Amino acid sequence: MRVLFVYPNRDTQLGFNHGLASLSAVLRAAGHGTRLVNINSELTPLPTAADILEIVRAWQPGLIGFSCLTQQYGEARSIAGQLRTLAAETGLDLPPIIAGGIHPTLVPEEVMGEGLWDFVGVGECEHALVELVERIEAGESAAAVSNFLAWEGERPTTPEVAASARWRRNPVAPFPSLAQLPAPHLGLFDLQRITALKGGWFSLLTSRGCPYRCTYCLNHRIVDLYREERGTRVFELGFLRRRPVPGVIAEVRELLRQVAGISTFILDDDLFTQDREHALEFCAAWEEARIGVPFVVNAHVQQLDPEVAAALARAGCSILKLGIESGSERVRRRVLARPMTDAAIGATVEVARRAGLHTSGFVMVGLPTETREELMETVQLLADTRLGRFRTSFFHPFPGTEALGLARKAGEYMLPTGDATGTTFTDQSPLDFGAEQNLLVDKVGRIMPWFVNAALGAGTEASSGSGAGGHGDARAAARYAPLVRRVLDMDRAAWEAFRGSIPVVDREYSTAAAGNNEFHYALRYGSTTGVSSDWFLAEEAAEWDTAAAAAPCGPGAARETNPVAGVMVP
Repeated sequence: MRVLFVYPNRDTQLGFNHGLASLSAVLRAAGHGTRLVNINSELTPLPTAADILEIVRAWQPGLIGFSCLTQQYGEARSIAGQLRTLAAETGLDLPPIIAGGIHPTLVPEEVMGEGLWDFVGVGECEHALVELVERIEAGESAAAVSNFLAWEGERPTTPEVAASARWRRNPVAPFPSLAQLPAPHLGLFDLQRITALKGGWFSLLTSRGCPYRCTYCLNHRIVDLYREERGTRVFELGFLRRRPVPGVIAEVRELLRQVAGISTFILDDDLFTQDREHALEFCAAWEEARIGVPFVVNAHVQQLDPEVAAALARAGCSILKLGIESGSERVRRRVLARPMTDAAIGATVEVARRAGLHTSGFVMVGLPTETREELMETVQLLADTRLGRFRTSFFHPFPGTEALGLARKAGEYMLPTGDATGTTFTDQSPLDFGAEQNLLVDKVGRIMPWFVNAALGAGTEASSGSGAGGHGDARAAARYAPLVRRVLDMDRAAWEAFRGSIPVVDREYSTAAAGNNEFHYALRYGSTTGVSSDWFLAEEAAEWDTAAAAAPCGPGAARETNPVAGVMVP
């Protein structure tokens, strides 16, 4: 059978859907054909529902499968609805349409109850999808396939009819062994085009699962789901799994042979350093294989020791990412279920720094019950630890997570869109703290590097860091503090008028600070990431050296600036 996948990530980050790549691999291994319609604003022209219908007419798949996150579900639902309408108008018989991925896994009954989908997949569906496909192909009933919700009888055509119709929810099968699955079929995606658009950054997934129960993450919901439906204890589920290292190394070598321009591999595993022995084995294999391409990993603050850090550095790890989330110990412990101390965070950053690893921290603002003072604790923690970079997100509670319940209990959650799919974590906060706090959250979330710069040197016991002036240098703080005060004085109207000038102002202040040899953070690589000056200045110098060697510039070159009215750069 032919299976057509649709990935409706129009306005979300360009990249690979590793779930679809794995599903495609097992289907192809079973003798089936796969194809992808990848809908992303960076991959123009954007396919329409009419375009997809023409692919269905010409390619004649036996199944259409959508995979979506919560913020992608509205697009998936819209396209599926249009496909059904267009098919009815043109007399085309559509094959079964299924929905899977994170959002359907978290709220499967809600998705099924819309009456739009023939089947809804829950959890990891590699083996279940193969069975579903082969039952449909053989003309057999697929109503009892594990991991899927299926209608008992004809699919209803409207949500009103679906509300009274009957479906069955089949329990999930065990988690598949990654050692027994074929290598992901990343060729389902346009690898060369996506790699070029992402500047050579290439995502890989070498493990699945996480042992922690952070309230804002989907992992605790998946564990609870499998524990309840499998009737087994958590440690018997085998949720945390890793692909064998030799297979990953072989895949990397093949990708480097097939895809030009890969400059960095991003290992998107939740916690690469959780298994110490596996991390050491991977680093040794990467080094021995002479891959020669740097990689990026995620680590837990309490799961990094000097030996692993040194092995990562030797193997070519360029960035170590850490989930810090909040500078408030109360918020981390009681709201996020991340019981780590400020001292533990600082110690881990120091271990990484001594090994020569560039650190990157994830933080959120606008957390349930977070006060103004606790928001500023996040600012101060970033200033004290001197991470290499940090990425700021607006807290977004996803359906089915404990964090959504906490937000609702605090009376802060509001539906930001009519279809309840919400904003993304880079758009705005979906919580309502009152006008004053809402405005502060928006300001800190968008210009966190300015707030951090203004706080440099203000902490008590900060880690010793790099930077031209040493850790105690407060010159950047003196430069940025008046700018931050000016921003804090803005009312909502003034702030919204100013927001469009943030990139220009950031560049002007950063240029002035760099010219005075001041350690500081500036917005780089997008609108949400603050990067330390010692990193981006070194990177820019290397780029200039490369350009000069290739094509020396003549004398008299000058930079142009476009000052923003009303903003003076000291």
